[in-house]
Amino acid sequence: MFLKSIAKSLALVFAVATVAHSADLPEEDGVLVLTDANFDEAIAAHETLLVEFYAPWCGHCKSLAPEYVKAAASLAANDPVYRIAKVDATENKELGERFGIQGFPTLKFFKGDDKAIDYDGGRQADDIVKWVIKKSGPAVQIIETADELEALKAANDVVLFAVVDAVDGSARAILEKVANSDDTSIVVASIKTDISEDATAVNSAVLYKKFDEGKNVYSGEFEIEPLSAFLKKSGTPLLITFSQANAPKIFGGDMKEHMLVFVDTTKDYMEDLEKAMKIPAAANQGKLLHVVIPSTETRVVDYFGFKEEDFPCAMLVNMNDGMKKYGFSYKAEEMISKISTTLADDVTAFEEAYFAGEVAPTLKSAEPVDDSADAVKIIVGKDFMERVIESDKDVLLKFYAPWCGHCKSLAPIYEEVAEAFADVSSIMIAKMDATENEIDYAGVDVKGFPTVLFFPANDKANPIQFSGDRDFKGISSFLKTNAQKFELNGKTYGAGVEFEDEEDVKAEEPAEETTDAESSEEEKTEEHEEL
Repeated sequence: MFLKSIAKSLALVFAVATVAHSADLPEEDGVLVLTDANFDEAIAAHETLLVEFYAPWCGHCKSLAPEYVKAAASLAANDPVYRIAKVDATENKELGERFGIQGFPTLKFFKGDDKAIDYDGGRQADDIVKWVIKKSGPAVQIIETADELEALKAANDVVLFAVVDAVDGSARAILEKVANSDDTSIVVASIKTDISEDATAVNSAVLYKKFDEGKNVYSGEFEIEPLSAFLKKSGTPLLITFSQANAPKIFGGDMKEHMLVFVDTTKDYMEDLEKAMKIPAAANQGKLLHVVIPSTETRVVDYFGFKEEDFPCAMLVNMNDGMKKYGFSYKAEEMISKISTTLADDVTAFEEAYFAGEVAPTLKSAEPVDDSADAVKIIVGKDFMERVIESDKDVLLKFYAPWCGHCKSLAPIYEEVAEAFADVSSIMIAKMDATENEIDYAGVDVKGFPTVLFFPANDKANPIQFSGDRDFKGISSFLKTNAQKFELNGKTYGAGVEFEDEEDVKAEEPAEETTDAESSEEEKTEEHEEL
């Protein structure tokens, strides 16, 4: 008892010291405000800390802000207390560079040191709170009563409960590894066999969920791999409705092959359509994620090229293979007419054909245009192979989206470079509207805008992604260094050619308005939509 008393006293002293230490850190609405100067102090003062790296001008940072404040309040009221923080990465560039911040907002979780893990949860307060609590506490919580289990089931969408032989035994160790491999579920255990009627023996388990059939009783071996597979398969809804809030869950998960169903949720067909789609979803659960895309998600709908008159319609996408898309055979009224008859079987057959390698990708393309008078040539899907791959020229190709802010900023610079290199017949500087054109070519994997790829004349199979400064000097220097030998303004340039002209040397300092670290969260979201 004496030793326990000392231990409790020391724990209390440490807790008070920690609170007092962190009290010196500035706050805004309950969120700790970190800087280059106080960051390490804050990490040392907290066993765990979720940190948002943001930019004041970022629209998505502004949208996240009220949810982040709500989450801070909930976590401060939790037992134990957890804190969250934020860093203005435009003012504290040392931290942005230190942790490789490439877009805003970026959230990273620190547990006792500066080795961070990326936050991959949702952007609603409740998502943030659940994620932080799960990551901060023990991976597997030991419970003693049925009431504790019921409370966990009420508070969480997915709960895996297991009966183990000992609090610190081998079964608990197995569950710890299962829990650490999943960020969306709560894993709990007990040494008692009377907590759940669905798991009454040692090494038995049951998964409770707030969707589909409500629960799944586990019947496999109590080992890491089968338990993890069970949790991944049964813990994922048959149909997930897309929203900006749950986009990280959808696009950040392990399953990179998605069957997308585009719908108008106000129409009468919705209930029967969901019932029909759950049949192929169940058949390929764990292999293919089935996602409902409401017509109100216009950015996603526009990206895939659908119009209001196309609904309902479907498309299968593979994000492991350059974002390949496979269009389903019918849509609109034809699809509605088959909802209550053959739709479930037709979708199932389509998915089986896809897995058998019998479905060709669907590629959209604008019509070729006469760009003979343009410095920047216009490439479309239909002429990509002929003008880029089969050409004997070095090709610098920019993939862009008309609505992309940084694409608009790059456009005049890109045009200036093209005009400067207009007399170099061995180099083509070109662009492609990636929202209107798609290509299927190894090495081309466009996940964000703008993406600039260089196709060497002698090695078109291995395009090089341009990652230098997006200014005239950076781009022109890249061409002078990587293209085949050429003449420009009386000088010789190209791969292997040495030149000392200071004007041709790549700038050491990045252009402030165009660095990747300052790309807006809108563009980072675009990457999620394109994955």
